[in-house]
Amino acid sequence: MVSKGMTRTEVETGNDAIRYEIDGYTAYVTFSRPDAYNALTPAMMRAGARAIKEADNRDAVRGIVVTGNGEAFCSGADLGETIPRWTEDTTNVHPAEDDLQLRRTLITTPIVAAVNGDCLAGGMEFLQATDIRVAAESARFGLTEARWGVSPVSGSHVRLPRQLPYAKAMEYLLTADIFPADHALEAGLVNEVVPDGEVVSRAEEIVDQIAQNSPHAIRKTKESVLRCLGKPLDDAFRLESEIGREVFAHEDAVEGPRAFMNDSEPSFRPDE
Repeated sequence: MVSKGMTRTEVETGNDAIRYEIDGYTAYVTFSRPDAYNALTPAMMRAGARAIKEADNRDAVRGIVVTGNGEAFCSGADLGETIPRWTEDTTNVHPAEDDLQLRRTLITTPIVAAVNGDCLAGGMEFLQATDIRVAAESARFGLTEARWGVSPVSGSHVRLPRQLPYAKAMEYLLTADIFPADHALEAGLVNEVVPDGEVVSRAEEIVDQIAQNSPHAIRKTKESVLRCLGKPLDDAFRLESEIGREVFAHEDAVEGPRAFMNDSEPSFRPDE
């Protein structure tokens, strides 16, 4: 298994407000526009999407940790720069290259959100594209778009009612209110709440745990879940079996049982 490195290596994103780093089997993507509470410009959205896709294409990467620099995780789209672009040209709302919310992109590497602060509007929409979510005690959550006359069109109408109980999803969507971390935990929006300053280290621990497993099985598990969502049951079960056959035909499906029978740790190679 690929071990964690001693230092992070920064990878160029083409945008100073998106920091992308690699440390062994962990990739880090950081929203880094702290003076604007990490509000998203179109250029940031493109750079963030590129970084996540690039990390997903690295065989050695087992998990992607996404966090924010400063007091906020992400406060959403920049109301002064990004939103006017969409209101002036409604045919160009979230073009494909801006797909930071991963609505048209299948990412099979697990994404762990380390929510260090406010996670609002487009920030909370991005959160719904992640797999495991750790929140700081001071973090706040909300889909505040309707308060400003717009709508959360980056996937929340589709994802949130599937991820949360209906009434909880509609509470976020219709009140446009801002809720504390314990409310997000109770609603099921996040997995756990930790003391401020510990979200990244806890996210790293989760990636460490994921990295103990077969990389092929993990990627195929996530692919199966995402591709089966929303399909009729018969179609979903058929697709699950199809992807499952790929898992059982892989060498890891031989190595895992061999190690179990020998009472040893399996030796899984990076997925290719």
